[in-house]
Amino acid sequence: MELLNTCLFSFGLLCTAADASALTEAAAKPAATEAPAKKLKASALLARVQAFYDGTTDMQAAFKQTYRHQVYGTKTVTKGQLSLKKPGRMVWDYEGKADPDFYVTDETLWVVEHDTRQVVSQNVSNNSSLSGAMKFLFGGQKLIQDFWVRNASQKLHKRFGIPGHQAIELKPKKKNPHFKTLLLIVDKSSGRVDSFVIRNQDNSINHFVLTDIKLNVGLGDEAFAYKVPSGYVETKQ
Repeated sequence: MELLNTCLFSFGLLCTAADASALTEAAAKPAATEAPAKKLKASALLARVQAFYDGTTDMQAAFKQTYRHQVYGTKTVTKGQLSLKKPGRMVWDYEGKADPDFYVTDETLWVVEHDTRQVVSQNVSNNSSLSGAMKFLFGGQKLIQDFWVRNASQKLHKRFGIPGHQAIELKPKKKNPHFKTLLLIVDKSSGRVDSFVIRNQDNSINHFVLTDIKLNVGLGDEAFAYKVPSGYVETKQ
């Protein structure tokens, strides 16, 4: 699997920092301006995010993913359906026939490459990388203990913001080998995250926009079960 495709479809979890350059955008710098008075305190908004997802048992949503790689100067847009169920189960089902799909359980991440008929699996039971980038979707975590949080700069808000939402930037308190920062675009009234941006260690960016969000629909465990299809070759990492 090439590095570019690996980073594109793994939310940074399978990226390396070998070719990382210095981060030049505002995400790694102090906010350029003070947050407007109408904005909530970043820590208070993060607590609202946690409370929202603490109140969910499962979720379905359509997603649009825009991946940008600064080194290669590329932009890739993909779409699909996200399914999530507590504890720790996710499926990212991409609509493109050549696009990999992702299955996540409490212990394993499967990257299913349909064009090459390969499955790359990785044990994530003791890996904080997955939960670090996605833990807000599951709730039940003390996010404020794991991340530094602040209101996003005007530059980031202008680039990724949504009307009626507030952007907050999260940085892991412990250095993470896979991603640098996480930007959440939050509906202030509910605490629901409608968009998020993962900045990987190689400075590539995964920008997700969620729509048609459905909560607590009663998804069964069978929707998240995965078995390597006949004719596919599994590679364990």
